[in-house]
Amino acid sequence: MPRNSSWEIASTLPALIPASPNNPSPIHIHVHHEAVRVAYKHVVDLVPKLLPPGNPLYPQPDIILHIGLAAGRDYFTLEQGAHGRGFDKIPDVDGERFPDSTAEKKFPSSKFPTVLKTSFNTADVLARWKANLGYASVEGNAEDEDAPDVRLSADAGNFLCGFIYYNSLAHYFSIKEDERPVAFMHVPDLTYSEDKLREGWEVAVALIKALVESKRKNGAVDSMKAQGQARDGTRDVQVDDTFTQRT
Repeated sequence: MPRNSSWEIASTLPALIPASPNNPSPIHIHVHHEAVRVAYKHVVDLVPKLLPPGNPLYPQPDIILHIGLAAGRDYFTLEQGAHGRGFDKIPDVDGERFPDSTAEKKFPSSKFPTVLKTSFNTADVLARWKANLGYASVEGNAEDEDAPDVRLSADAGNFLCGFIYYNSLAHYFSIKEDERPVAFMHVPDLTYSEDKLREGWEVAVALIKALVESKRKNGAVDSMKAQGQARDGTRDVQVDDTFTQRT
């Protein structure tokens, strides 16, 4: 069976990241027991069971992190959002597609925006992510810093990565529109090198820490949305649990 960098990383994450000056509480990580099947129907059925309140985990997770493979890239990205349409072009492992007509029934445009973004302050998360990886500043680049190349990306794409991200974002949107504590990290193919896989593991841990740091400091809520304005902003929230899922 071919190796997949995202599952290689997710399946070996620690159950606990000890407390640190930036994170005074330990971070508990719960990884789904298996890689998510690359099939639209499977994802639609799984997400409500995977996320709170359907998931019986206690305490329930405060942050959801999906990890997926972007084999054509040589850098890591924190995806800012996903589309709810356009999944009719590439068939899944079952040969099935998810046409826009089906998407409209599942996520009617009268209730769900066709583009959903995480409510994390992604610029803040990126700055903390880079700091955790040893960058001297957020403006630094990987070549200058001798560090893994990490970036923001506007959209997770129109295959299963973008699909599960939108499903998770929509799940939270249906509960509380302005609070969607979901993130998605794309990783390149690293299976050719154990050293690179280890680096990918370190990148994932650094991102988890950054998400928790950012949520504790700034929250993961669109406070401007709560005020009837643009969807951007934060509030103070305590967090000490992270749930990680690979797709």
